[in-house]
Amino acid sequence: MYRLLLLDDEEFVLKGIQRVYDLPSYGFEVVGAFSNPLKAVEQLEDLKPDLVITDVKMPAMDGLEFADEVKKRNPDAEVVILSGYDDFSYAQAAVKLGVSDYLLKPIKKDDFISMLRHMYRKIEEKQSREKSWQILNKLLENNWIELKNRYYLALTELDNCDEELYEVLLEQGQIDFQEDVFLLIKMDTDQLSLTGDFVSEIAHLSQEVEMLLADYGDILEFYSDESLYFVLYRLDENKYDEVCDTISSLAETRRAEGIDFPVGFSYIHHGQGELFQARNDCTRRIFMMEANIDESSEANPVKRQELNLTIPYVEIENLFQAISMDDPEGVDTAVNQIYTLPRQNLPVLLRDYVSSITFLILLRIFQMQNKYDAQGEIVSPQLLDLKYLHREYPSLEEQKTLVKHLSLELKQLTAGQNEAAPSRMIQAALEYINQHFSENISLQEVADNINISKNYLCDIFKKEIGVTFINYVTGLRIEKAKDYLRNSDMKMYEVSAAVGYNDYAYFSQIFKKNTGVTLSAYRKKL
Repeated sequence: MYRLLLLDDEEFVLKGIQRVYDLPSYGFEVVGAFSNPLKAVEQLEDLKPDLVITDVKMPAMDGLEFADEVKKRNPDAEVVILSGYDDFSYAQAAVKLGVSDYLLKPIKKDDFISMLRHMYRKIEEKQSREKSWQILNKLLENNWIELKNRYYLALTELDNCDEELYEVLLEQGQIDFQEDVFLLIKMDTDQLSLTGDFVSEIAHLSQEVEMLLADYGDILEFYSDESLYFVLYRLDENKYDEVCDTISSLAETRRAEGIDFPVGFSYIHHGQGELFQARNDCTRRIFMMEANIDESSEANPVKRQELNLTIPYVEIENLFQAISMDDPEGVDTAVNQIYTLPRQNLPVLLRDYVSSITFLILLRIFQMQNKYDAQGEIVSPQLLDLKYLHREYPSLEEQKTLVKHLSLELKQLTAGQNEAAPSRMIQAALEYINQHFSENISLQEVADNINISKNYLCDIFKKEIGVTFINYVTGLRIEKAKDYLRNSDMKMYEVSAAVGYNDYAYFSQIFKKNTGVTLSAYRKKL
C-alpha cells in the first residue's frame, strides 16, 4: 500500500473521494484527509505521503503553494491537482512545480480511476528503480572484487586503462600483477546451456579452472557476462604447452558431457599493458576453432610467426564500436584505417595478410548476426572459406568494399534491435531479476522475458549498470541473506537455499569472499 494524503477545503469532497472510490483496491491507504492546508503542511514530514491529491482554490494557501511545500519536504512524492478553474496558467504553474496530473472538477469517475492507476504504476516503478540502485550502490561500495573486475575487463577488452581506478586499487593493494610474464585464457560462456543455476555453475567452473592452474603460477580471474578470463602469471614459460593442454582437456571433458564452449589461450606476454593483445590472441584461436581450422595448418589465415605484420586489432575494435553506436561515419573511418597497409610489407604475403584481416572481421559479423537473430544472412558460411574469398574478392579494394558494406548491414540490424530506450529496458530487466534472483536465473531468461535479444541486453547492462549480470545477481542474493541473518532464526543452510544456493558450503565461500566474514560470524556480530 502506498500512502495517500487528501486536501480540499470542502469536507464533502474529501468524504466523497473516500466513499466513492475503493482506494485500497487501487493500492492506496489514506493517511490524512485535511480541509485546512496549514494543518496539512504541519503533518507532511510525519505522514510521508507517496501521493498527494489537493484542490487548487483554498483559503490561507492555494493548492499550488501547498504542492510547492510538498516538493520541498518530500521531492519524491507525486502530486495531483484538482481544480474547478479551466485556466491554462494554473496548469502551466503546476507543471513547473513538478505536479504529476491536473484534473478538472466536476471529477469524472473514469478519469479519477485512470489517474489512480497511473499514479500507482509511476510510484511502483520509481520505488523499484530506487531499490535497484540501492542494491547496486551497496554492491559497489568498497567492493574490491567488482572494482578489480571492472578495471581488468576494460584493460583486456577495450585496451582502456582507468588511471584513477588504478591508483585507488594500487593504494588498497588490489593490483595483482603489473610487469610479470603471463598468459591469458579466455572461455566464452554466453552460449552455455546449463541445467543448474547459471550463476552457480559459472562460479563452479571458475573454481575448477583455478584448481587446475594452481600449480603453474599465480591466478587472476575476471569476467564479463560473455566470457571468463584467467591470467596465469609468474609462470615457468617452459610449462606453456602443458598449461594449454590442461585447459584443452577440460574443454574436451565438458564437450563429452554435452556442454560445449569455446576456449582460447594467448601466447606468452609481459605486463598488464599487453592484456588487450593477449585477449586478441585468445579471440583469434577461438575463431580458428569455430571455423574448424587447425592452428598449425596451411589453411590458417592468421599466422603470427609467418606474417611479420601487425593485425590492426584496435582499429577492428573501433569498427565494431561504431557499428554498436549506429555511427556510419565511424564505420567508414574505421574500415579505411583497417585497410591502410604499413609501409614495410612483404609482397609475397600481402594477399594472406589482407585476407587475415577480412577473415577476422567476417567471422565476428557472422557470430554477431546469430546473436541478434538476424532474419537473413549478412555473412554466409561460404564467405568464411578462404578459397572462395580469394576467388570472388581477390584485391584489397574489393575486400575493403565488402567489409564496409557488410558492416553497414550489421549496423542496421543492431540499430533495429536497439530502438527501445536502454534505460527502460534495463529497468524492466532489473525488476525481473529482483523478483526471480533466488531461482535458476540466466541472462538469456531475463532477455526472453522482456522481449529483447540477449546480446543487446548484455550490451546495455554493461553500459547502463556498470557491473556484470552475475555480480548483480550475486549481490542481490548476499543482501537478502544478510536480511535473513539479521531478522530471522533460519538455519544457515536454510538461508543458503532461500537465496538460490542449494550447496551451503559453496554459498558460504561466496558470502565470505564478498563480505569478508562467514555466515555465522556475520550473525554473531549483529
